[in-house]
Amino acid sequence: MKDPNALRTIGEVSQIINVPVYVIRFWEKKFDLIKPIKRKGGNRYFDKSQISNLIIIKKLLHEDRYSIEGAKKVLTESVFEVREKQSLVKEITQLINKLKNLS
Repeated sequence: MKDPNALRTIGEVSQIINVPVYVIRFWEKKFDLIKPIKRKGGNRYFDKSQISNLIIIKKLLHEDRYSIEGAKKVLTESVFEVREKQSLVKEITQLINKLKNLS
């Protein structure tokens, strides 16, 4: 049994998320979020976060019935929201530290 954090081949990912290999290759071309590690010989390897991204894309396209462009927009907005939240958390943490130093 492989380590849960181990890199997975495109064939393994295909079985995990239950879509054909050619669909994963197609999504790789359409979504900037999908960037597998490519080794000599062109083999693609996916880490845990890439597999999670593929699962989200599958849900958006197959279950939620978004078009490719619609799914891209949802993903872009989600990434922006996460970055914005991270920025706010950083600012709040800095303010808390300043307040602690005042007392």
